[in-house]
Amino acid sequence: MTALDTDTIAAIATARGDGPVGIIRLSGPKALTIATTLSQNHFEPRHAHLCVFTTARGDVIDSGLGLYFPLPHSFTGEDVIELQIHGGHIVLQALLTRCLELGARAARPGEFSERSFLNGKIDLLQAEAIADLISAETETAAKLAASSLTGVFSQLVDTLSSDLNELRALTEASIDFPEEDIDVLQRHHVVARLQTCNTTIKTMLRDVSSAQKRTQRHTAVLIGAPNAGKSSLLNALAYDDIAIVTDQPGTTRDALKETVQIGAALLEVVDTAGIRSTTDVIEQEGVKRAKASGSLADLVLHIIDDSHAIDIDTDWIPQSTPIIKVYNKADLTKRALGRFKDEQRRNCVALSAATRDGLDELASIVEETLLINGHQHSMFSARQRHVDALTEAEQLLAHALAQYNVHGAAELLSEDLKRVQTAIDTLTGKISSDDILGQIFSSFCIGK
Repeated sequence: MTALDTDTIAAIATARGDGPVGIIRLSGPKALTIATTLSQNHFEPRHAHLCVFTTARGDVIDSGLGLYFPLPHSFTGEDVIELQIHGGHIVLQALLTRCLELGARAARPGEFSERSFLNGKIDLLQAEAIADLISAETETAAKLAASSLTGVFSQLVDTLSSDLNELRALTEASIDFPEEDIDVLQRHHVVARLQTCNTTIKTMLRDVSSAQKRTQRHTAVLIGAPNAGKSSLLNALAYDDIAIVTDQPGTTRDALKETVQIGAALLEVVDTAGIRSTTDVIEQEGVKRAKASGSLADLVLHIIDDSHAIDIDTDWIPQSTPIIKVYNKADLTKRALGRFKDEQRRNCVALSAATRDGLDELASIVEETLLINGHQHSMFSARQRHVDALTEAEQLLAHALAQYNVHGAAELLSEDLKRVQTAIDTLTGKISSDDILGQIFSSFCIGK
């Protein structure tokens, strides 16, 4: 028996700080005994029991509810107890301390979810989805994480893994019966089916990359000449007076950051100094920092004063960085609000930061630029680990097919397919290392 098999763990499962309700969660073979000792109650499975929780001397800690979820029908696959009491941090800590006195140990970050994974209740993709759902900063991120938690992503990966396993078996069969080599592989269309698998991997990689874009925080840098309205636009997007706005050019000297949601996109918007030639040493440093921020941005919003347009050099912006030209102060020029294309066919939008007219159209263009990019139908949350695993699998399978096309060696193809399937199976955790598991679950909050 391992420590995982014998230990009973306990933790506060609600957020830190005082609240109306707090929850202590226990999991393991002693969970029911500890709850019974705490409350002198008899617990029926999946029933809420009114309890009075006491210290070893019989002093009352608090009263509340106790729920018992017997193995294997619980989140962790073990006996689980949840104790609901008032949410003050003092009373919660007192009850947790009593649980530890009765034989539980403090849970590590993510240990409840880790036990759920190790006991086969969820796979690694679903475990990560739990953390993603908790930390979601937008409605889109929450929806995609919830979808992953139901197993949408896992089902796609399991189907692909099953197909690869069958094709590996057929390839190995052709090795065991070399006189039937051509018949086995051709009869079962192994190469054609592997090409289909490769197409599936490419599609999944596209969708995973799209999902990652839709859930991550992007950096959008505002650039432009002095007094173009960059700070006014930041304030309008943030619904707050974040930046100082005056008629005097060069008010903004340093980069000012604020996280805002524009449509479904979560952006860290960076207001920067107006770009111009100047002898002011401080303003020169501000221009330098503006260009440094813009060079690293996911998106550049080039703000132009529509009533007094001044050209600035933008050649320093990397060609791969998307740029949206924002013609501000359209309320002064009476330009038609909304999107249009300039002579270079670049995305432009006319708006007024002062009146907030036209911001919806800006949000639409930002969403299209950062989130959709031709792949708006991602159905699950994704992490860089998933992108890396699918990229490796796609490259390995493409190499395997190319080598087989040249040499026709089933032995080499079989070994190559084993590596492809290993890369795929790391997604759900069928194949995993302690290092990977530690890396994933240590990022969870305690109690989850």
